[in-house]
Amino acid sequence: MRTLLFAFSIACFAQKWEPLFDGKSTAGWHTQLKDRFPSEAWAIEDGALRCIGNAKTRPDISTVRTFRNFELEFDWKIGKGVNSGVKYLVFGVRPNPAVGRIDPDVPKALGLEFQLLDGSEGDPSHSTGALYMYVAPSNVPALPPNTWHKGRIVVKGSHVEHWINGVKVVSADLQSEAVRKAVAAQTRNDVPKVAHLDELKADQNKAYPLVLTHHGGDAWFRNMRVREIH
Repeated sequence: MRTLLFAFSIACFAQKWEPLFDGKSTAGWHTQLKDRFPSEAWAIEDGALRCIGNAKTRPDISTVRTFRNFELEFDWKIGKGVNSGVKYLVFGVRPNPAVGRIDPDVPKALGLEFQLLDGSEGDPSHSTGALYMYVAPSNVPALPPNTWHKGRIVVKGSHVEHWINGVKVVSADLQSEAVRKAVAAQTRNDVPKVAHLDELKADQNKAYPLVLTHHGGDAWFRNMRVREIH
């Protein structure tokens, strides 16, 4: 019943769908630290945004617009063995692993992540559909590489959902004891901290960009659209 009520509330208070990418231009996308599109690492290919796996640099790309309560839908395709992801509630930037510091020319996003991975790193919280590092997915359908799949992210208050090909694989409360413990347990300095969860709780109107990550593998994104939830 709770799930049905949540779905009903989204249907009642969601705004109209708006495209994030028209399949033809890079309008609405840039890097987080410079107002430019990194065409050396990303390209438009057959109506999709392509992450160029063998690019010399690996900048993430960010929406110009920011969002807080929203529903995001997108199609994705990744190559064999590729790691990628869609980040949301992006708080800022993290060090570029290639140089070990914040890199204005190759900004890397610091935010929550809908993980995309062909294969397994062993930890379920690192697998496709996970709230990366914090919540493992369940009931994930078969996801062959080099095949288009559908993703969906819902954020309403502290509640988040991840969907793959019509199947809900993550449902979590960012302010729950379980999530806060999982965040607190991470010692890496390049992932969200409890302080970021506190920020979300303290300012429930602050909006954040959406980000497509570049981890050095071929990945494609298309049919990206978003609608705000009030």
